[in-house]
Amino acid sequence: MTGDNERTSSDVDSAATNSLLRAENHIIRLTFWQTILSVVGVLIAVLALYAALTESVAVRQQTAAAVWPFVQLIVENYDTGDTAGFSLGFANAGVGPAKMQDVRISIDGNVTRNWSELVASVDGDTGAAINRNFISDRVLRPDETVIIFNTEDADLARKLVGAVGNPRATLTFCYCSIFDDCWLADSRKDLQAPELVEACPDFGNETYLN
Repeated sequence: MTGDNERTSSDVDSAATNSLLRAENHIIRLTFWQTILSVVGVLIAVLALYAALTESVAVRQQTAAAVWPFVQLIVENYDTGDTAGFSLGFANAGVGPAKMQDVRISIDGNVTRNWSELVASVDGDTGAAINRNFISDRVLRPDETVIIFNTEDADLARKLVGAVGNPRATLTFCYCSIFDDCWLADSRKDLQAPELVEACPDFGNETYLN
């Protein structure tokens, strides 16, 4: 009887061990597939996030292109012998509004901050008839042109034309889009390819006012 009881106990222990092994194998298989599914889920989430970010960048680029400003410097003059005229202005040839920032004008190496200093820089008559307008901190609509200085005084006009043609005469200006993408243009460089900058510089007391 004792031997039968021992064999029965041994059989029970063996059956229990086998059951535990099967349960353990089942748990391992479940854990393995759960890990695989978790990894796949993470990969799908990463790919979805990448696709969303890529689409967001593409949409922003398209939107920025749809409101891209392009400000051009406009210098015009005429001289018929009896009469002469000169004008200086800016035109937005882009498809979006341009937020004009500071403008700096230098004649023969000397910065001019307003129209009277501009006239004096070329030894012109400060009493000559001129028209002027402001440009700094102004928003130019697409296809809008703003003339900041013009005169039909023949003597002054000829002097200004000569000063503008001097290699030491420079005009620098900066403008931004509604998304605060900014461009810096300098008459000493290619005005058709302004420099993209993080922010417009502050010309301080060298800013041309009006």
